[in-house]
Amino acid sequence: MTNPARPSLMERRAEELRVAIAETARDLFIADGDTSATVERICEAVGINPRTFHRHFPVKEDVIMPLFRVFGTVGLDVLEKADADAEPIDTLVRAFTTLIAERHLEEADRKFMTLIVNNPQYRLRWLDWGEDLREPITDFLASRFDLGDDVFIRTLPARLIIHTVVLAYMQWVETGDFAQLEASQRAGIEMILCSLPANSRAVQSQA
Repeated sequence: MTNPARPSLMERRAEELRVAIAETARDLFIADGDTSATVERICEAVGINPRTFHRHFPVKEDVIMPLFRVFGTVGLDVLEKADADAEPIDTLVRAFTTLIAERHLEEADRKFMTLIVNNPQYRLRWLDWGEDLREPITDFLASRFDLGDDVFIRTLPARLIIHTVVLAYMQWVETGDFAQLEASQRAGIEMILCSLPANSRAVQSQA
């Protein structure tokens, strides 16, 4: 996988502030049971002014994006550090559940996701974020399966995996069963991967 350029100290501090604002907004949303907390209220809780908020988030709904970037970063780390002989299904499921499992705040996270899924503006941002994972998932799969050279076919498994994960999370919002979230992801991803031919180089390296 391609490693992005290391962000500068200023960029890292800016992202840390964005994450802090996002976490505060998330906690307010969960406490209120809705997403109506105003920019002014979020700023007061963080200790910043609205001008600073809007320097990082043009509109209030963008405030959730740093949380999903953190989720994605953890997932990418799982993919990148996976052993070559690790079971791809296990790795992909861990990539999409590790952060929630490690936080040990499944109920709070589910309440947050419920608010996101049920609000069209926030939901669109969540779905758009998922598309950012298409390339790294494709790279991960290409090291283990023969995806061919056709761009549509090559990227299709990653698109299907992302859609499967989205549907599993929507089911989790309804049922609250974290074990079922993992099981649903596993079943869906297995259906996708079972149709992919193994990468001959990967097979040779494991021989």
